[in-house]
Amino acid sequence: MIDLLSTTFGQMPDARCPDRVPSNLHDTLMSGFAMLFFQHARLLEFQRKMRQRRGRCTLETLFGVHEVPSDTQRRDILDGVSPAVLRPLLPAWFAKVRRAGWAPAWPRPVPRGFHQGEYYSAMLAGSASFHSTAIQCPGC
Repeated sequence: MIDLLSTTFGQMPDARCPDRVPSNLHDTLMSGFAMLFFQHARLLEFQRKMRQRRGRCTLETLFGVHEVPSDTQRRDILDGVSPAVLRPLLPAWFAKVRRAGWAPAWPRPVPRGFHQGEYYSAMLAGSASFHSTAIQCPGC
């Protein structure tokens, strides 16, 4: 799943001016995912401590991030990325979940109404813990 995210993030166009970009988009997006994965809001600080203790950080080894953006840089850059670009990932990601045998644990019923039935649910957002105050979207 990390490889699927990394490949998708690596192919996304970066509309920012390349001369003024402190971190590349792939590393920033992967760092954002890692922040949710580790449930650690101060990711850069967390990685610095890990590098001091172990000589390397998991962002490099597990997520392929070469340049860790600061927390402020990451938030500013992520605010400019539309979540719509991630929507095509969901079917591919869920196919991997099904092949791994994890899907049977996820069905949730919608007992009544037009959309009643059984659906698979997955939480992919960290908006309860980490959110932007700089942007607003119809989904917020």
